[in-house]
Amino acid sequence: MVFTDYEGPWVLNDFAYELCMAIFNNDRFFRNISEYDDYLYYVVRREGYEAGYTLKLIVPFIYASGQWIVAEKLAERVIFVPEARLAARKILEKCRVVIISTAYRDFVEKTAKLIGFREVHASDLDFKIELDMALKKELLKNVEVIASLRGEELFRTLDEIFSKLWNLVERVRVIGAREKAEILESYAPSFPIAVGDSITDCKMFEKARELGGVAIAFNGNRYALEKADIAIVSQTALAQAVVIDQILNGKKPKISPKIGKVFEIKNSNFEKIVNESMKIRIKLRGIVGILG
Repeated sequence: MVFTDYEGPWVLNDFAYELCMAIFNNDRFFRNISEYDDYLYYVVRREGYEAGYTLKLIVPFIYASGQWIVAEKLAERVIFVPEARLAARKILEKCRVVIISTAYRDFVEKTAKLIGFREVHASDLDFKIELDMALKKELLKNVEVIASLRGEELFRTLDEIFSKLWNLVERVRVIGAREKAEILESYAPSFPIAVGDSITDCKMFEKARELGGVAIAFNGNRYALEKADIAIVSQTALAQAVVIDQILNGKKPKISPKIGKVFEIKNSNFEKIVNESMKIRIKLRGIVGILG
């Protein structure tokens, strides 16, 4: 079985980023919320908080804007990784594929079926959470403030804002790193192949390896590469199909230079892999490629 992330390996979109941009048109706001997500997970180590919960954090702001319907329309803007349809077909000919994504379920389900994927786990968001009018106004006023801050001042301000929101935020169901690993394990796979590209995939990678499988980073960032067995650096999804086929047939992963590069991480120069992977990652996905 193949368990794969969606944003990165199959689509170039970042749902949370594009939702914020469509409503607030403020790149720095999203990047600072994403930085706060890292802060809560790595520094504060907030109980129950998982890497990849950025989507949880932006839901109150989206609802306060009154424009949550925008989320329903983002599927119309999907941009697939080149040759995604062909790659998906080739993989599905050989094995069962399960999508496990942090993104909004409506977006993932509507777009994944266009390339042939039917089994989907994604975040069930409720953009209609309860906020009183005063809090809505406060949140909207703070979008620009949050965007203007850096470092400790940013974290202090967000701590104060979210102290009023945690009861609501914690009820929002988002698939983060822990949930991805749990979903993979729930299938009791005999030889799981996990594919991902970011921090939210790290625990899924660890679980796949624990169960005797393989972890593949496709244009992964440093977080993903540190937990992966194999790194694919490519501008086409077809590279994934080739490597997965080779793994299923017990062969050493090798791809044509025309479609990219593949590395066995333990036998390669790690920093070189990170540099090459990030170069293609940013080329394909732009600013979101820099985020965790």
